[in-house]
Amino acid sequence: MAGTISSAGIGSGLDVSGIIDKLMATEQAPLTKLKTEATVMQTKLSAFGQMQSLLSGFRDSLSPLFSADNYSLTSAASNDSASVAVTSTAKAAAGNYAVSVTTLAASQTTVSTAGQFTDSASVAGTGSLTIRLGSWDAGMTTFTPKTGSSDIVVPIGASESTLAGIRDKINAANAGVRASIITDASGARLSLQSTTTGAENGFRITATDDDGNHTDAAGLSRLAFDPPGGATQMSRTQAAANTAATINGIAVTSSSTTLTDVVEGMTFTLNKVTTSPVTVTVSRNTDALKGMVNNMIKAFNQLNAFLDEATKYDASSKSAGLLQGDRTAVGLQNQLRAQIGANGAASSVFGTLSSIGVEFQKDGSLKLNDAKFAKALENPAELQKALGAWTPSNQATNGFAKKLAIWADGMLGTQGTLTSKQNSIKTQITHNQKDQVKVNERLVAIEKRLRAQYSALDSTMSQANALQSYVQQQITSWNNIKINA
Repeated sequence: MAGTISSAGIGSGLDVSGIIDKLMATEQAPLTKLKTEATVMQTKLSAFGQMQSLLSGFRDSLSPLFSADNYSLTSAASNDSASVAVTSTAKAAAGNYAVSVTTLAASQTTVSTAGQFTDSASVAGTGSLTIRLGSWDAGMTTFTPKTGSSDIVVPIGASESTLAGIRDKINAANAGVRASIITDASGARLSLQSTTTGAENGFRITATDDDGNHTDAAGLSRLAFDPPGGATQMSRTQAAANTAATINGIAVTSSSTTLTDVVEGMTFTLNKVTTSPVTVTVSRNTDALKGMVNNMIKAFNQLNAFLDEATKYDASSKSAGLLQGDRTAVGLQNQLRAQIGANGAASSVFGTLSSIGVEFQKDGSLKLNDAKFAKALENPAELQKALGAWTPSNQATNGFAKKLAIWADGMLGTQGTLTSKQNSIKTQITHNQKDQVKVNERLVAIEKRLRAQYSALDSTMSQANALQSYVQQQITSWNNIKINA
């Protein structure tokens, strides 16, 4: 028995699948349109995201122009930075400074006697070491404890009695002293050094030796340093000392080699003792402020160029930018340019950005007029007002940078124009996705109905073809009978 024919068109000879595919292609038109619209919306959403990023970058470029200090920045230079390095802030007074260094701050260093220990595993003894920070007089006859310090007792048990164990215990005690082991031809020695420089950060060490004798050259007593009356088995190789220097002939001292605000707004880093004065020169750093203004211009130009490209219409090619005619994009660009070109009331000297040298070019970009800006720099107080002044109670008297920042914050805020636009596009995309689901469901139903209809037609035509074939055979048979008769 022949198998049942199940493929549409086989019985009738019709290209049923081809017919259905063509009909469905026509039905697909609404879905294709929705997909195209979705692609455009996603592209627009990406464009507004990029616009938001560029506007945020422009907003950030304005922030340095708010600080009054940035209008009086200084730069400092040393004619011998290997000996005296220097930095300065806006508070530094322009001028020349002569710096001489007599001594550099140092930390106290003591070492144990050579030949007492073979290596770091040598046993020194048990008991305890007591460390106290303070200052020694020139002859080490008097020790003055450091204000606010206290005795730090470091217990040494049997498991910690080696030179390495004692080193680790001292370092763990955070007593203001760092321990290390130095090994040479004579064996190993324990070295102790103040963790902080300065005369008041010297130290003494007393030992409580479990052998009962706390001052001899045996046991833990070998690590004591308490001249002149106490046990002193260790030797001092470097005394704790303060930095001693003069600035313009005025003596200054410090517990470190860095002098901060000894001269207001200046930091000196002293690296070497000098044989002649080092000249330090402080001058106004106008290049830094110029760089800040140029950063603002650069950020504006990047945003403006993006908006130009996105909203343009090319008449020669009859092609439009992605956001050509978009009210949000066009409105943002118009508002931005209006803010840049507006008059301001913050300064009585500089009433426009153009007056300080920030000028529009023919293509809509900005460029700094160096000559105008150099002239504006001669009046830093008014320049600061023109750009960075902020008067919350009277927005009209805000500086240009502050006004632009407030405007940008409004555009970027949760209820701002850009945020609202992106939310609107996201909503449209969501609706589009739902519409695509509905259209897909309808297309599935249409294709199912068409296949059912054409399957029925195929069956009917198959039966008709079979009947036609039968009738044709009968006619042929009758004709043959008639001829034979």
